[in-house]
Amino acid sequence: MGYLSIKGLTKRYGDFTAVQNINIDLEKGEMVALLGGSGCGKTTILRMIAGFIEPNEGTVEINGQVMNKIPAYKRNVGIFFQNYALFPHMTVYDNIAFSLKLKKMDKNVIKEKVESILALVKLEGLSERYPRELSGGQQQRVALARALVMEPNVLLLDEPLSNLDAKLRVEMQVEIKRIQRTLGITTIIVTHDHEEAVSLADRIIIMNAGHILQVGSPKYVFNHPKTPFIADFMGFANLIHGTVREVSDGRTSVRTSTGAVVNSTDTESDKAAVDEEVIFSIRPENILVSDKPEEGYLKGKVLSLTYKGNNTRIVVENIFDEPLTVSSYDYEGPAAGEDIYVAFPESKVIIYKK
Repeated sequence: MGYLSIKGLTKRYGDFTAVQNINIDLEKGEMVALLGGSGCGKTTILRMIAGFIEPNEGTVEINGQVMNKIPAYKRNVGIFFQNYALFPHMTVYDNIAFSLKLKKMDKNVIKEKVESILALVKLEGLSERYPRELSGGQQQRVALARALVMEPNVLLLDEPLSNLDAKLRVEMQVEIKRIQRTLGITTIIVTHDHEEAVSLADRIIIMNAGHILQVGSPKYVFNHPKTPFIADFMGFANLIHGTVREVSDGRTSVRTSTGAVVNSTDTESDKAAVDEEVIFSIRPENILVSDKPEEGYLKGKVLSLTYKGNNTRIVVENIFDEPLTVSSYDYEGPAAGEDIYVAFPESKVIIYKK
């Protein structure tokens, strides 16, 4: 049993089941990401942990204590809302101190706690400002400070970076991880962004339609998605249909309807038999490109090029029935309409049974 233990958690709204039999254990100080699209049930789980929603079945335990009958305000759970929910008429200091004042703490204790948390989130000198006078990143830090000042046993972050621009998102990923590690708070972060989950979490839980599909370390889930759905969600982009041609010495050869053959030696792939229909996938950045014929490379034609700053997105046609997406750093290869040659490292190709 973990420090935060969720057992058989189920929530129904009439005939609709939002969350079905969820089981999660978090160790003390661990950060876990609930990753999935809109409506998959991840925020519902967060709200049941916080005590805002009562489950139909299952229990939430924190440090061995069942929370189900304990009201939200007594659970000592810190909540970070997606929209920050700051009081616009209160200063930064008063926003952070609000919950401490409700507990009628001594003014000197409140001052000490607020100043300490302001230093932790790097907002010293801004205590007398109002939310409207802060940048988006500063408002986010205030909301995080307010969740942390109560020294919660568990911290729940609901899409904490969704309202920030790209640069601030990266900066706040670093800050959230630093603060969480410094305080050692058991944390669940809800997100729909796989890059955000991989950057922040110790473990990732992939969800869809109220169910858990896969649990694992960020590196494992990123490189070894369990199903085509998860592969697509984790940015694999290429899901190509084919038929197993040969299985020998740990290598599986797949032929597509166009006659192209791709091999896989990935040990985590489904074990498919000869003549079985499968789907194979590979991350765009793992595909090799060349402007001239080479052994083991397949010939295609560049359909489009999109420069994205740190890489170029290349869409290639005439290899499979489906266009192939390739991501290349420092690309100086063929232009749109020209021939291109691509290869698939066998250890990076994942095969799924249909």
